[in-house]
Amino acid sequence: MNPAINIRLAAILTIAIVAGCSSKLEMLELNGYTMGTSYSVKAVRSDPSVSLEPLSNRIAVRLEELENLFSTYRETSEISQFNAHVGNGWFEIPPVFLTVLMRGIDVSELSGGAFDITVGPLVELWGFGASNSINVVPAQAEIDSMLEITGFNYLEVQSSPPAVRRTQPGVKLDLSSIAKGFAVDEISALLDSFRLTSYMVEIGGEVRARGMRTDGSNWLIGIEIPTSKNGVTDSVQDVVYLRDTAIATSGDYRNYFEYEGNHYSHTLDPRTGWPVSHALTSVSVIEQSAMDSDALATALMVLGPELGLQLAIRENIAALLLLRTDGGLKILQSPAYKTYLANR
Repeated sequence: MNPAINIRLAAILTIAIVAGCSSKLEMLELNGYTMGTSYSVKAVRSDPSVSLEPLSNRIAVRLEELENLFSTYRETSEISQFNAHVGNGWFEIPPVFLTVLMRGIDVSELSGGAFDITVGPLVELWGFGASNSINVVPAQAEIDSMLEITGFNYLEVQSSPPAVRRTQPGVKLDLSSIAKGFAVDEISALLDSFRLTSYMVEIGGEVRARGMRTDGSNWLIGIEIPTSKNGVTDSVQDVVYLRDTAIATSGDYRNYFEYEGNHYSHTLDPRTGWPVSHALTSVSVIEQSAMDSDALATALMVLGPELGLQLAIRENIAALLLLRTDGGLKILQSPAYKTYLANR
């Protein structure tokens, strides 16, 4: 998780009233900052009794609560307290923390460890964690040492009372590849509680949408084209529609460093301790929840093009995989993904 930026409780509010709409629908827009990135909420309001200011405040408060659970950049957060906890005794956690933790373990098992919620020590070693960037390649001995305390199988959880414990000293949690998606789901649930049935929530590129826009059209999301290992174009590879679904993208082209002419992505393979080095440059996943989209996109990104596509097909995951080749960008699509194409 990137360095947390304090949420502005008074989020930037914009009300764009759609003129000429017989149902007097309004598109409400809320923007702010959380989890080291920006967030955006667009909601269609047909009921004038839905007040904007209480909604804005509730969103800001909920996002702050989630940071206090999952941010490894806050020493007092729930996850930081577990990581600092010495010993292998049970560590009690809130039920919502258990929900994310158990889903992370599920995806870890599903991917054969390509996704792993204990990858934190390796992330720190490579300079992609809460400490300052290192931008040098660690020695293999250092990597091997971190691998000894990496493995979701070193965790045990219980539901009553909710708690987690480690069976290997030094194991630490890192939920950065699933918590942001969960935050999107939580804000979506908050909008539901305000009787808003058409909206789009986005946090740092993770998106979930429900219902339709003010004009009755679908929410459309463009998936960008990675042009190189240091940027993207303004062009999009595909446009997909979301209705009661979510999308997340994992890639190697935004958070990385160059060392002695080689590219090292922040996406680490927990099984080897090294950044991924295959041709896969981007994976987008569409699922019912943003939490699942977030975690599965990371899992497929680590697995690579062949194994990632195999998993997507086997589990009926809607996934777009983009590969860099000498002949240009190669596109792989799972059968489930094709049903979401806006121009199919």
